[in-house]
Amino acid sequence: MEAIVSAVIDGAKTVLKFTWSRIKTLSEYGKNILELREQFGNLMDKKLLIEEDITLAKLEGKTTKPQCWRVAKKLDLVKELNSTHFETVATESSSPITAVQEMAVASLVGQGAASQMKQLLEILWKTTLVKNLSNELCFSSPNSFDIVIWVQVSRSLDLSTIQSQIAKRIHLKVEAGDRTHIIASKILRRLKLRKKILLILDDVWEMIDLDAVGVPSKDPCCKILLTTRSLDVCRHMDVHVSFQLNQLSEEDAWNLFVHSAGPVLDTNGIESPARKIVASCNGLPLAIKALGNSMRDRPQIELWRNAHLRWRCSSPLFKNIEKEIFGTLATSYHFLPSKILKQCFLFCSLYPASFSIDVAELIQCWVSDGLINESQSLEEAHNYGVALVEHLKDSCLLDQDSEGTVKMHDIFRDLAIVLSQSQELLYGFHTQSGLPFHQMPNESSQRVSFIRCRIKRLPEFPVYSQLTVLFLQGNPIQKIPKKFFYNLVSLRVLNLSETRITSLPRSILCLCELRSLFLRNCSIQKLPSLKSLCKLLVLDLSSTRIKALPKGFGSLRSLRELNLSCTPFLNKIVAGSISGLSSLETLYMSSSSYNWNLKTGKNQGATFDELLSLEHLSVLQIRLDSAKCLESASFWLKKLTRFDIQIRLWSHDSNHHVAKHNKKRLVLRGVDIRLENLQDLLYNTSSLDVLTCVGMSRRHLLSLSSLVSLTISHCNDITCLINNEISSWEVFPNLQHLVLDHLPNLETIVEGIIPRGVFLIKMTTIQILDCPMLKGAVSYAMLRHVKNLEKITVSGCENMSCIIYSGEHEETVPNLRVLEMNNMVNLRSICYGTSVCPALQRIEVSCCPELKELPLSVSNLSSLKEIRGEIKWWNNLRWEDDDAKNMFLRYFQAYPRENCS
Repeated sequence: MEAIVSAVIDGAKTVLKFTWSRIKTLSEYGKNILELREQFGNLMDKKLLIEEDITLAKLEGKTTKPQCWRVAKKLDLVKELNSTHFETVATESSSPITAVQEMAVASLVGQGAASQMKQLLEILWKTTLVKNLSNELCFSSPNSFDIVIWVQVSRSLDLSTIQSQIAKRIHLKVEAGDRTHIIASKILRRLKLRKKILLILDDVWEMIDLDAVGVPSKDPCCKILLTTRSLDVCRHMDVHVSFQLNQLSEEDAWNLFVHSAGPVLDTNGIESPARKIVASCNGLPLAIKALGNSMRDRPQIELWRNAHLRWRCSSPLFKNIEKEIFGTLATSYHFLPSKILKQCFLFCSLYPASFSIDVAELIQCWVSDGLINESQSLEEAHNYGVALVEHLKDSCLLDQDSEGTVKMHDIFRDLAIVLSQSQELLYGFHTQSGLPFHQMPNESSQRVSFIRCRIKRLPEFPVYSQLTVLFLQGNPIQKIPKKFFYNLVSLRVLNLSETRITSLPRSILCLCELRSLFLRNCSIQKLPSLKSLCKLLVLDLSSTRIKALPKGFGSLRSLRELNLSCTPFLNKIVAGSISGLSSLETLYMSSSSYNWNLKTGKNQGATFDELLSLEHLSVLQIRLDSAKCLESASFWLKKLTRFDIQIRLWSHDSNHHVAKHNKKRLVLRGVDIRLENLQDLLYNTSSLDVLTCVGMSRRHLLSLSSLVSLTISHCNDITCLINNEISSWEVFPNLQHLVLDHLPNLETIVEGIIPRGVFLIKMTTIQILDCPMLKGAVSYAMLRHVKNLEKITVSGCENMSCIIYSGEHEETVPNLRVLEMNNMVNLRSICYGTSVCPALQRIEVSCCPELKELPLSVSNLSSLKEIRGEIKWWNNLRWEDDDAKNMFLRYFQAYPRENCS
């Protein structure tokens, strides 16, 4: 027995001798105890208590007693270990560090935080919005993080200030002379002792080098949340999840106003004008709260009735609001890095409140007004303009609207107007867009907007020699005075779109500096000679009643963009008018009645050869009666970066939609393909629409490797799109979008088994409409190839019984996210099995009474977002059990009405 004890002690000594050489930190003291616990069971309880005290001491930044180190030296003597007493293991250096500090912060009442909080909770382990997030963790999720550190980041980025806030929070003593890299090392060592850290960086304006601060940003134990007004900061800091706070809903906005304004809202008659005030804030919490506070304890009904019209004006009632709201919002404006960006932001205030601003036209105006260098090509200027727009959006000064448009929040527009007025001598903005016309700008104004101001008559002889931009669109102006333009000698942008004018006065020839002239959707029928407008870059005559281009039109050698689309009466373009436009880069003539085909005779007009002579032409939208004039234009077609060419006869009721995404689009309508030589045109096409054509054979299509989008509609001779007789292993290798519409004899899309190869591998969407003979949308032969398919839409296919024929081979559509089915009376199943569509997010079903089952299982719950359909259909669905039905019930959204379209 003694020999055994001696061996144990000797072994322990050997271990301790080796360990002693590696003791560098307090944590290894516990390891020494752990290595001896089997031999010295009577120390177990004591060791656990000591280890807990040591861990707590380290986390709280306490200094260890020398007694702990003495123990390490005497570990080889069990008796000394047994006789050692540990009442405390660390001396106090400061108060204990709490995991979360409660912070003074405004309530979230009425601010729509619930839905936003839910999203943040998913991102950040049960957390909440910004400062309330920190407090929420303290009470509802105390174990989410060992420590939550809040850092206020100033506009002038200062690493030492950030480091001092972190050091103070973790009780780290920093010497006065310590340099930032020394402090960073200390912070890093201290934070690495923690297992779960949340660092909140509030109001970040520029990228922060977290490594230079000392934050273990690459360590999974450290979560970082930053708030910023700039998405660009998120990109530069490689943020994994970006979460944009939305404007308040109508209900949330009202709740916040009620919370701010208080009991005065209970006064009779006040709620109605109060709600108008809230509506005028457009969901901006800062404005709602400030207005609510300003109207608190004001029971006079007259004040409330007038407030929503006056609060943005210089009223004594709201003297503090402009400073409180605009002072805060103006920070984003002042932080813009260039004068150009600031002027571009102010320029957007020329458009009415909540106006949908076309980005392309906005950039044209910036170029024409000199904000963007006009010596660039249109494409270069457009690309630069898009970058400016994105910067303003990233800074939250502009909002994305519909595709290709942006809008300015009403409050930011008011801010821009205030700023432009305060800097009027510098920028010269005058805006009354959307208001009744009642005030003339002063003579020093440079940019003036009267959009939709109900102006019927213009002044006879305005004197604005410095005016560069004049917006008059959307007014019921019927006539422009003869001398109106005489003194507007500096004008560079003139917009008369959507007015009722039928002609322009000759005084427009005085506008020698004019760069952009917009006459879109006017009743104008005739133009004077524009020969003297030698600097004109953009001319928009779309949707007008123009019958002919004026004489001397070919003298506009600076013109880069000409829009003649939707001109159903245009029948005369004098020969040489187009070939003279030597700088022309973009020509839009879709849905124009002008006949470009080869002409003969003494008085022939401009021919297609004039287009072929334009060296800089890169974007073309045009209608041709036939493809004959393109037979020798293969090289010219390749030079075009974008085109939209329609081969069809002109008719007044023709409606043509110009696709925005497709770079090179060809539309064949009513064409006998056997009679046309389309080979060169087809090979240069990325988007093809075949409508009511005859003579279409598969050989015309299958060889088109450049196609990205294909639409076939109302072609009666199509029975099968692809079969196994193909000779090439590449079939539609780049096709992403397929639309099959009203094909009465189409029986199958893919017939037979196609060998695996480059076949429909990029297909993402398929839409099938009114194909009565088709029994399935995706056959097994097709399913083997379309692994990138994301969306299937099927409607009006009366004989279709199954959407996806997956067979028994367990083929899946791993990326399918959306299924839309409408008016399918015989549809009985979507697919066989629940594992075919593992990534489904949305299912929409309408008028499919025989569809009783959905391809859903528990595995879909992680991706599923919505199931839409009629209530009656939902109630007739079959499920494995009630639990399964209840599980998916929360995703169901009923259609508002039960009838089928």
